[in-house]
Amino acid sequence: MAEQNDSPQTSAPDPAPDASSAALARANWRPLAFAYIAFLGFFLALVAAVSLLGSPQDGNSAVSLQLASYPKTTARQNVPSSFQMTRILNGNLVADPALLEDSADGPLPIIGKGGAAPMTAYARPFDRNDKHAKIAIVIGGLDVGASDTERALNALPPQVTLAFSPHSLEVQAFVDKARGAGHEALIQVPMEPFDFPESDPGPHVLLVGATSDENIKRLDWALSRMTGYVGATNMLGGRFLGETAAVEPVLNELAKRGLLFFDSGASASSVAGTAARHARAAFAVGMVGLDAVQTQAAIDKKLAELESQARQDGFAIGIGSVYPVTISRVSEWAASAAARGFQLVPISALTTVPRDAAASAR
Repeated sequence: MAEQNDSPQTSAPDPAPDASSAALARANWRPLAFAYIAFLGFFLALVAAVSLLGSPQDGNSAVSLQLASYPKTTARQNVPSSFQMTRILNGNLVADPALLEDSADGPLPIIGKGGAAPMTAYARPFDRNDKHAKIAIVIGGLDVGASDTERALNALPPQVTLAFSPHSLEVQAFVDKARGAGHEALIQVPMEPFDFPESDPGPHVLLVGATSDENIKRLDWALSRMTGYVGATNMLGGRFLGETAAVEPVLNELAKRGLLFFDSGASASSVAGTAARHARAAFAVGMVGLDAVQTQAAIDKKLAELESQARQDGFAIGIGSVYPVTISRVSEWAASAAARGFQLVPISALTTVPRDAAASAR
């Protein structure tokens, strides 16, 4: 009988895995990784398909991309949607809630319930008993360059009327300064020139080829940029002002809102005067352009022409831009205008206002 070995039995340790076993293990994981990646890709593809090919809720299978609305970044963001309180700066009215209505673009001027119109409420007083020949000067292009605008506000006497571009975010702040100093203000409305679009007055330009409704929308956009102005004037607009069918609805709208219209007089083909009579709109037109040539001698010559026109007719209206040389010459000329027998007045003083304009606008 064979002997039994009572010594304890011990198992030999497993041998360490060799390189071939490790490689085999890695090979076994690869299918799982590929399966996970394939599942993730399928899921993303499914999401994309739903987004592109339609919504499972509405059953729409048309190919479409739903994009979030892009926020508007116009000057509207810096214009209060409503003026609930009267604003007066140094005794000069800047905003009267009774003469404003809210719109999608901003506050728009209106004739008040009592018949008060913006063109009188925001007007600068002048001596109606003064029998001297009257001269009004309108300087345009304010708010296009901050330094030029500041120079004009600091140098020009308050009797000079200032016309503001609607395109800057800071236009109301500059109008506040102008009104606080006693100036009358106009809003410049971009209008189509003869060489449009080579010469482009900017966004929201009024066009001959646009419908009247579209042009009124564009006009209202410009009017909503600021408060405290007596009326509107053209920015360029040689072609637009020559078309009665285009101009007359615009002047009708201005009359309904109690505003005057100042034609810069730059276009000999303008029919704005006739259109204003048809629309029963308050109207004035520039008579002497001061700075087509921007030199001291040329501007001084035009100021002399302005005086001659005023002596002949009893009044005259000059128009210039916010060039440094223009500001300098007009400022110096104005300082001695009274001594030479002229009364410097705001544009509202030389505006033809139909007697029933306010009544017809209500």
